[in-house]
Amino acid sequence: MSATQERVLKQGESPLLDEYLDFLDAHRGLSKATIYIRSLYVAPFLVELDLCKTVETISASRVHDYVIKTARSMTRPSRKHLVSSLRSFLRFAHVRGHTRQNLADAVPVITTRKLDRVPRGIAWESVQKLLSSPRRDTDAGRRDYAVLQILATYGVRIGQVTTLKLRDIDWHQRIIRFASSKKGHDLSLPLTHEVAEAILEYLRGTRGRADFPELFLTVRGTPHPLSEHNHLYSSLETYYRRAGIESPVKGSHAIRHAFATRLMEQDVPLKTIADLLGHKCIETTSIYTKVDLAHLRTVAREWPEVNHD
Repeated sequence: MSATQERVLKQGESPLLDEYLDFLDAHRGLSKATIYIRSLYVAPFLVELDLCKTVETISASRVHDYVIKTARSMTRPSRKHLVSSLRSFLRFAHVRGHTRQNLADAVPVITTRKLDRVPRGIAWESVQKLLSSPRRDTDAGRRDYAVLQILATYGVRIGQVTTLKLRDIDWHQRIIRFASSKKGHDLSLPLTHEVAEAILEYLRGTRGRADFPELFLTVRGTPHPLSEHNHLYSSLETYYRRAGIESPVKGSHAIRHAFATRLMEQDVPLKTIADLLGHKCIETTSIYTKVDLAHLRTVAREWPEVNHD
């Protein structure tokens, strides 16, 4: 989103957008994270088509053309968010009387096949290089090393790490708990020695006794909890660069993919991997079967040759 488009997200810049987001909160009961995602896709739509104050004049063809144009440069997940957000907004606009007809059907269907590509991850060796990248004699380095160690050890999503609470770590039972993500299930996993040491190093050397329930805090200025949407991307990008890792994606999800792929290569059952990743549906996990090259080669060797007469 451009700087001009981002301005629309400010309260009062677009009364229509504000009304829509309030509707999602008060009447739909959606989570703050989902509402934020909706705003990221609806705001540019309103800005580009000059609809910040009214959508009364919008036509089905303009909606269709905008989606086709915008989706071209998007990833599969972004396309899904785009069409679902615009359909949601247009249904709202019709129900509230902002449009004469429901234009949700004007949003074209964008094909997003779940298994049409190999997961964009990094090699496990690269994950180890990332773990060596933070400078652990600094406040930021100690915190980020602990975050990376948790990501690499458990394969959880970055949001499940940055929102960890002090109470989520049971030092006596040696258990760490992660809240559910994306309608999955909560996880209670063994607290490994490496993770425990990384967290203790951060607690003693950086965090101290700051009066917040959250484990991970900011390290610049007065410490406070990380914002809901702070996924430490700029820090991770620095560590990728410092480690010399060439990758089209430089965020936490590449580590999650590496974690899942490594389990697949170690013959861990798919159901177990799905449970560890917090996937509600095992079909979501099955994408990692595409990167288990060793087993694919074995299948290829065992496949009987076809004799042509």
